Amino acid sequence: MTRGMNTMPTARRGRTYYTPGPADKRGVGGILSVLFLLTLLLLPPVVLLGTETARRSRYTALRDAIHTPILELNRASRRDLPTRHASLAHGIAHRISAVAVDPDAGVSLPGALALRRRTEYCQWSEHPSRQCRTCTRSIKAADGSSKTETYDCDCVTHYDYVKTWRDYRINSLLFDQPGAHHNPQRDPLPSRTFPADGAVLTLDREFGGEREALRVRLDPDMLAAGVRYQPFRPVDFVPHGRAPSPSFFRRLLNRFFGERNTRYEPLQLLRDTPHAVAATRENFVYVGQGGYFFSPYDNPSTTQRLFNYFVQYMEGSLFDWQIGDLMPSCTAGDIRFSYQVQDPAIVSVLGEVRTQDSRSSVLEMTPRSTMIGNTRESIGFVHAGSHSARDMIIAEDNASRNMAVIFRVLLLIWSIPAARLLGVALGREVADSSVSTQVMATVGMFGSVLGGIWLVIWGVDVGSRDTILLFVVGGYFGFLAWRSSTRRGRGRWWNAVWCTIGRWASVPPEWRVEDSYVPASVDGVESKRL
Repeated sequence: MTRGMNTMPTARRGRTYYTPGPADKRGVGGILSVLFLLTLLLLPPVVLLGTETARRSRYTALRDAIHTPILELNRASRRDLPTRHASLAHGIAHRISAVAVDPDAGVSLPGALALRRRTEYCQWSEHPSRQCRTCTRSIKAADGSSKTETYDCDCVTHYDYVKTWRDYRINSLLFDQPGAHHNPQRDPLPSRTFPADGAVLTLDREFGGEREALRVRLDPDMLAAGVRYQPFRPVDFVPHGRAPSPSFFRRLLNRFFGERNTRYEPLQLLRDTPHAVAATRENFVYVGQGGYFFSPYDNPSTTQRLFNYFVQYMEGSLFDWQIGDLMPSCTAGDIRFSYQVQDPAIVSVLGEVRTQDSRSSVLEMTPRSTMIGNTRESIGFVHAGSHSARDMIIAEDNASRNMAVIFRVLLLIWSIPAARLLGVALGREVADSSVSTQVMATVGMFGSVLGGIWLVIWGVDVGSRDTILLFVVGGYFGFLAWRSSTRRGRGRWWNAVWCTIGRWASVPPEWRVEDSYVPASVDGVESKRL
């Protein structure tokens, strides 16, 4: 008999470790910690370079589109309509004929411009927690000078495990107890969005006092980015497509958080699902409970089961029975998916149009593709509601700029450790300086890096004033931070940088021996040792 789908999460307590002494990372752990830290320090500028390049390409394509003559389909005469030659056109449709189909599950929804399959996996997750005492020690430099530093010691590490439904899979190989919390990695039907193929929009055209319907067929590539301003809403299949009466708990939630904008469809739409690939190969069945299709994890082979028992025996969890094991939760490896849909009543479209042939009355709308440098940009938008062509282009530009701003904020956060590391290379200890000095160092690093990237990508043709201003502000604040920051010990700059990275990576003191802790001389006067 097939198991049902359980939604209750469950938790288990793992092992506890006590590690006396320093919590330094040695051996392979220390090397991996340093490599991970170096990746975090080097990757953000490279990622920002890519995002700013994409921002420039998008801006250039949108700027060219807004200065291109755009044919208004709702007001165009018949002779204005294009034939073989493509023309950038804009239209607003109040009637939509579309069907979005998921062929893997045999599900089709009429009136949907985009259908999203949201797959969830029953998986264990590991949650380590560590509590340490703060200890002090004296570390020596190569010249014999010393310095006192604090470090974590006498740590107690505890592991907890939670099993529930997640939008992603978790590899349990590196868990502290992988045998008792094994996560199968099956993924037969990953999350995916299906745009409507052959959607037809009917536009009401007015010209010379006459009204006429104009039909426009959307290429699926027009829906590749979805429908802007139209959030996905869940789909539930119920008898006769009638919304069920909400429970007391649901009514209470609706009172505080508002009602869910769920689309209810009749169960008759699922008549083809028993013959689809999802059902015949992966044993997916419709179980309801919010519109879910469920596939239980089949019992593993005898060899796999015996190997798992052996791993549990080696890690000491074979007879570790807990209350969480009695909870009616899902089984790790179970999979379920549901659907979300975009089905606006009114859409505005902007793209290239042409007729299929001289006898056809249906226009074909596809994205306009242009090359900006080595990047291919497409101008093909579908927005929910009634919007002018100019408003659609401005909305796309705002979305592109907002995405770029997110990565610029991340660069600002990255500038905090980067400024401290640069200060170490220049003989300054920014971290030991005043708060105002640390702020100036961060702003200086942020302005210099972002201004440099802008100069490389944009040059001086576009936004030259902003680029120059950013450079001037970054350089000025960086100079002020250098003048006012605390001087650090003398020695080789590259060794000082390595010792700082090693300290951040929690490697032992013998891995990071400073040349000296005696600050550099000021006006010919030698400072005292710390």
